[in-house]
Order: sequence, then C-alpha cells, then structure tokens
Amino acid sequence: MSGSHIFQTSFSSYVGTRAQHNGGGAAASQREFSRVALNSWGCTLRGERDGENEDAFLNWPERQCWAVADGVGGSDHGGEASRLLIETLMGIPEAFSLDHHIRNIRSGLEEANHVLASHTRWPGSAASTIVVLLIHGDQAACLWSGDSRCYLLRDGILYQCTHDHTLRQEKIDSGELTVPEANRMIKGNIITNAIGGNAQIKIDEVRFTLKRGDRFLLCTDGLSNTLSGDMLSKLLGRGNAHECADSVRNALLNYTYSDSATFVVVFLPQEA
Repeated sequence: MSGSHIFQTSFSSYVGTRAQHNGGGAAASQREFSRVALNSWGCTLRGERDGENEDAFLNWPERQCWAVADGVGGSDHGGEASRLLIETLMGIPEAFSLDHHIRNIRSGLEEANHVLASHTRWPGSAASTIVVLLIHGDQAACLWSGDSRCYLLRDGILYQCTHDHTLRQEKIDSGELTVPEANRMIKGNIITNAIGGNAQIKIDEVRFTLKRGDRFLLCTDGLSNTLSGDMLSKLLGRGNAHECADSVRNALLNYTYSDSATFVVVFLPQEA
C-alpha cells in the first residue's frame, strides 16, 4: 500500500459481546458482515500529564456501532461526560435501517447534551467530544461533535472523514489563516463544538457506500496529534485488526504523548 498521503474527504456534511472499556486495556469483537467476519478492536492509554483518563470508547459490532469520546479539557467533569455519552449509546435500541440508527443516535446525544448542559447531574461544566461510526448493510455513516476523528483507509489511500470543530479549523475554513499558519496557533485546539458545551448542539454527519477491504480508525486528538498521517496509513495497512491495534498502541508508546489517546479500529473483509 502506498500510504504516503492523507486526504480530507469531500463528503457533504449534514447540519460485544458488547465491549466498552474506560481507563485502560483493549477490547476485541467480530461479527458477520455479508457472511464474512468483520473485526474491531479498541484501546485507551492514559496520557503522561493526565491524572485521569477522560477518554471512553465503544466497540459494539452486534449493533454495528463504534465510538470514541474525549472529555473536554477545562471542563470540571470531562471524564464523566465522555462516559455518559458511551453509556447513552449503549442504551440506543436496535435499528431496522441506517436512517433509523442515525435518528436514534442523534436523539440519544441530544438527551445527553441536555443533561450535561443543564448541570443537573454534576456541579460545574461537563462536556465531551464524540465520533460515532454506524454500519448497516453496505452503507455507513459517521457522526461527530468536536475534534475526535474518523479515518478511512481505502485502496491504500487514507481519508479523514471528519472535519474538526476547533478554533484552528475555523481559521482555516474562513481563509483567515493558511494551514501552516494555523498549525502554529498556541490555542488552536480550543474546541468550538462539543456535547454538553451549549444548550444547542451541532452534530455533523457523512454517509458513504462501503467497499470490501475498507479499514476505519476512530480516535481522540491524543492519537491524531501524536501520529502523522503517513504513520497512520502504514499502521492501518498492517495485517488484521488485532495486529493493527497492537501496532498503533506500540507506536504510541514510542512517543511522549501528554494527552490520553484512545482509538477503535474496524476492518471489513477483503473477500466475500
């Protein structure tokens, strides 16, 4: 695989065993996808500067739902917020179509946003990013709020399916700063949209048709800020989902990463 470039997709945006681990470790599951096994693994690592790992993830192939959440730094209860989002997803009823699944996810996240933004469960602020991958048949959707990302490796090319909700990205989108200029911003990673951040939430969405051999990576910014696009492309191109997850974890351990890093990999089969 070439893996030498990373591309932002041009998709239009719209305005296991149930296995879910928080705080450490890994989880694996597999499910039938068009009569062949779909494999997924997840892992979370606490950052060197973090007293608490405020990340959480969901690896739930039985419902064809995967997610990563990252408690927003600066909020008083970021860890509680990320765990609430994952718990909310785990309570979503089974869907009969992709549209139905998306509606259920949106409804659940809106309810969670109300709980977090109204401060009824915890005193002080509580907010979290979220990225969710849904699969139904040969169709998939990605929903997100914040800067947690979804990547797709297809035919040796790495695509970023999500668009960050950060001050840096806003400056780039408005044309105020070029990418190199924005990358030098001291506070460019300020989150401009997250679940619990405001009474009204923005959940962006992309949909696409799947291809055999597609490989997905959901991750927090602790990973995307540490490993380059070239590195991610190489790691996603390795072996099966388990081998890939081990490779990503080992790559993170070779770096000094101050922020907690969490990811889920989802591999579709190559052959029918």
